[in-house]
Amino acid sequence: MVTFRKISPKKISDEIIEQFMNLLGRGELKPGDALPSERELADLIGVSRAPLREALNALQAMGFVEIQPRSKIIVKSMAEKAFMDPVSVLVSEDTDKLFELLEMRRAMESWSAYLAAKRATPKDIAKLHAIVKRDQANLKRGKDDAKTDADFHATIAAMTHNTIFSHLMASCYHLIWNTQRVSRDRMFLKRGNRKRIAEQHWKIFEAIRAKDPQKASKEAASHIDFVESELRELIAPKEESA
Repeated sequence: MVTFRKISPKKISDEIIEQFMNLLGRGELKPGDALPSERELADLIGVSRAPLREALNALQAMGFVEIQPRSKIIVKSMAEKAFMDPVSVLVSEDTDKLFELLEMRRAMESWSAYLAAKRATPKDIAKLHAIVKRDQANLKRGKDDAKTDADFHATIAAMTHNTIFSHLMASCYHLIWNTQRVSRDRMFLKRGNRKRIAEQHWKIFEAIRAKDPQKASKEAASHIDFVESELRELIAPKEESA
């Protein structure tokens, strides 16, 4: 005879996890989003902090969030663990892989700029505008800021409102940030490149704000073409003399 077990009421922590998964699946929570503090979350959900902490610890163990110092809780990419480590090693050890990454970025970013121009909300535009203004301010101060650069591209990916794509792009975030630091260090040795990059970012932003998908895609691809061309020019002489 088959033995059935009694059904027990769902634990509060399980309900919190289920709610989080639903928000993630609907794209209401995106990679890089900062959640309210533990105290605020408990008030919002209407639970005590003990089951909330249990749920957050479980979500962290599953790789969905990262609990940082001072209780800052960040949503992580669903694909990050599986994707990041091996690709990071390849790019760091083989210059050719840097150009393969740029090849991939050209396709991904021209597509994301196209969709962002079609789908961006006023809130999306405002967020991207703030990042571009930070980029322009860094230019005036002569400050290099690879994170702002990576934020610009990752934010455009989120503006596609394609949940799977935004997670895949977020998985590239750390990798892009590292390669941006390497490429920018080399590229900005050449006079005028810092200004050219900032101008290219502004053109991409303007095309997205103008709801012009074709132009946004073209400007995004042209930006990556420029980066690749400059890097090949800077890296080739060093490799020939090695």
